[in-house]
Amino acid sequence: MTSVQLEHLHKQFGQTVALDDINLQIAAGELFFLLGPSGCGKTTLLRIIAGLLQPTSGRINFNDRDVTQLGTEKRNAVMCFQSYALWPHMSVRENIRFGLRVRKMPANQQRKQIDSVLALVQMQQYADRRPNELSGGQQQRVALARALAVKPACLLLDEPLSNLDAKLRLEMRSEIRRICKSGGYTTIYVTHDQKEALSVADRIALLKDGRLVQVGTPADLYQRPANSFVADFIGQTNLIAGMVVGRQGDLLKIETPAGMINAKGASLGGQNVVVSIRPEQIHLSRNGDVHATSSKPEINHLRGWLDQTTFLGESSEHVVSINGHQLKAISSPPMMESAGEVGLQFSAADVMVLPE
Repeated sequence: MTSVQLEHLHKQFGQTVALDDINLQIAAGELFFLLGPSGCGKTTLLRIIAGLLQPTSGRINFNDRDVTQLGTEKRNAVMCFQSYALWPHMSVRENIRFGLRVRKMPANQQRKQIDSVLALVQMQQYADRRPNELSGGQQQRVALARALAVKPACLLLDEPLSNLDAKLRLEMRSEIRRICKSGGYTTIYVTHDQKEALSVADRIALLKDGRLVQVGTPADLYQRPANSFVADFIGQTNLIAGMVVGRQGDLLKIETPAGMINAKGASLGGQNVVVSIRPEQIHLSRNGDVHATSSKPEINHLRGWLDQTTFLGESSEHVVSINGHQLKAISSPPMMESAGEVGLQFSAADVMVLPE
């Protein structure tokens, strides 16, 4: 297995800075995601790791070997593109064999390796079919098998599920994780889909404008975002500007346009902050419960007006207006309610206090 180290990588196209001082340590066998909005530099970074682009400056190590100046074939970094790029006139088996022939592997070893990766991706029964006889998900498995057959030092996936429908994307997430982890491959995976990253990755690097914003496990980025950009990009959240005006025990008292909000934190009084509250952490109530209050300071209570309810099947999403500020709440199971006054309740422990 291969670890990957990126040291002070910089990439510039003319006057445009695509990547700015990227430093990453990717462990051997890790399933590592590069995540971010369009134009953030994640595909450029993947292509540099693959050897398809040269960095303007910086260094790339595979284990302790400097591969910065080596071509793709010499560093054995294999990239799977969005289009799959399967040969239409070849069978599944022949598509997988292609890279092994290029590497001049003996025929008997080729057969063993092809059978091994076909079993890994669970495509043995389709070995003699051509790509146009396969579904999108099956074609994706073949593209993976072809990449894995050459035993890559590093497997690079560029939005591999983008051509699949929503249901098939869900099915293939767990399959890609199973295939990569069971084979022990160091895998670097580019996507802009937050749920894909959260459900599959060991760790995630979130990029913005060519810079690393935060690196950590999916839980780290979701539960402990470094700033409001991370909180807003990873899942849904409500962001409200406020000011810390006091403290009650271990709770901060934060004055916001939506009302006074208590949160756990260590910020000093008078500091401008942004509070983040995930919609699924907010409990809505109607009728007599709207005006209910609690003497417990660790439970926040707000009142607002329900503007909109959207049925999502297993849950419902609600938009609530409070003093001209809109908050989203998610109810599971769904709560189908018409417009009217509602109470909002959420724990101080679920309020994330972020720098302004």
